Amino acid sequence: MPTLKDIAKLAHVDISTVSRALNDSPYVHPNTKEKILEAANTLKYHLNGTKEVLKTGKTHAVGIIIPNAKLNIFMDFIQQAEIQADAVNYDVIICLSNDDSKREKRLLQKMRAGLADGIIIASTGENNSLLEDISASGKPVVQIFREVDQNLDSISIDYQQSVETAFHILRKKGCCQIGLINGPTSDTPYQDKLLAYRQLVESQSLPVIVQNTQSYPASFVQAGYELTKTMLSVTPNVDGILTANDSEALGVARYLDHQSINIPNDIKVISLAGSTVSDLFPARVSATVFPIDEISLHALSLIISKVEKLDRDSPLQHLQINTRYVSQMTC
Repeated sequence: MPTLKDIAKLAHVDISTVSRALNDSPYVHPNTKEKILEAANTLKYHLNGTKEVLKTGKTHAVGIIIPNAKLNIFMDFIQQAEIQADAVNYDVIICLSNDDSKREKRLLQKMRAGLADGIIIASTGENNSLLEDISASGKPVVQIFREVDQNLDSISIDYQQSVETAFHILRKKGCCQIGLINGPTSDTPYQDKLLAYRQLVESQSLPVIVQNTQSYPASFVQAGYELTKTMLSVTPNVDGILTANDSEALGVARYLDHQSINIPNDIKVISLAGSTVSDLFPARVSATVFPIDEISLHALSLIISKVEKLDRDSPLQHLQINTRYVSQMTC
């Protein structure tokens, strides 16, 4: 992090002059002040945050609350959001709720107290009243991935489209015993995936073959492994598996490998939440890929436009973005 000494050295002035210039003292010659500000900008030196907040009423920071960043779409989202926010001179403050509503509440209260100008959140759904109150007070809130409150803006995925795309691909590949390895149905996206899956198999008079985690597992990889084991013990003729996310797909692949079941010849596997995580896998997973760039761009554009009061009277937005299918090694 650059210091006043670094700026003084680059601008060829003493430290006291730098301090006076950055504090907008009238006793610094305009040409000298301009030179110091250019040096500070070159070094990406930020003025004292407290002073800037008092002067402008803004922190120029967006708070992002996500459940975790464990090899998943949230990891991709915060990486992209950081890049896009920096491009418009905003910072992001990343907080992990661990899907704990009490922890989420504490984080929201801190952001409400001035830590951030706006909040982007993948909410537990347990603090909707607080989120609505924060929004009503003038600090905008945008939901991502989970649309748990219709009274707040949201940027999400069309989970039904995602499941339909993957399901129809498995059917075209000849699969007729298609199972779903899912996450906890207390989470809205997993509810949506389960509902879409049930509608599809029932519409084609196929058996419903589902294994859900009961809660958020310590490891989705291990959960995928164990759920596949259970699924195949109950329904050994499964020939296609949809997984709720890439990490579960890795667990599925590990179990099938341990049982000498070939992918994709014996069982085809498609992840319903493709991310860069799959790039780390030995077997590249076919997936309906989330357009993270587009989601983060929409979310940041919306939150910053509200912070800057560029669209005061705009109606609520509930945007659902389609995934795209990428065929790789598992299907």
